[in-house]
Amino acid sequence: MRRTVYEMIFARLQQMGIIDESGKTQADYMKFVSSGLMSLNVDKLTYDTIALAHNGKQNGDVMADPDMEVRIYPDLKMAEALTFRNDYMGIYQEVYPETGKYYPKLKKELNEFLNNWLKTMIEIQRYQLAV
Repeated sequence: MRRTVYEMIFARLQQMGIIDESGKTQADYMKFVSSGLMSLNVDKLTYDTIALAHNGKQNGDVMADPDMEVRIYPDLKMAEALTFRNDYMGIYQEVYPETGKYYPKLKKELNEFLNNWLKTMIEIQRYQLAV
């Protein structure tokens, strides 16, 4: 049976070592590195939400490139993108702007992006947990 994009995101987060098999984050903060590329910073925001970010600097300011908030659903073995931010482009997008409301097209686009971003970091860029 084919997995949904939400199941694939969950599996990729596991594969990177960001969450364990039960869906729990491995630490409050993690840093992943790949030679010649920006570090990936992972922050635990709440018990079920993490932030994944590449950060650069411009005029001394930290710039998100991108920064995404991701909610994890451990019981369902799924995860989904909640937000996307890119400071260099002046973009901030939120799938759920208020309770009971969401943007279906944006939800699809951000989850496809997140799934592909994680896949690229695992298979091509070979990000590893910094020690």
